[in-house]
Amino acid sequence: MKDEYILQVRNMCKILYPLNINIDYFPTNFIVKDEVLWYIDYECNEYMEQWNFENWGIEYWSKTKDFREYALKDKKEKNNME
Repeated sequence: MKDEYILQVRNMCKILYPLNINIDYFPTNFIVKDEVLWYIDYECNEYMEQWNFENWGIEYWSKTKDFREYALKDKKEKNNME
């Protein structure tokens, strides 16, 4: 994960928070095209601090315990489908 992507999400937050909007910050809801991060999910909610990027989303943008558990579970599920 490039640090630049986290910076781009933080820049999105600077626009969204004053508008009282949270998005779903889970990394699979974004794509990268020409080094620009695009939000592709449909979910937009009223801003709540507990669900903002700093308090929830950032956990999945770094190698935290929560992210490693998600990645391991996802890998196991994919292996079971084969």
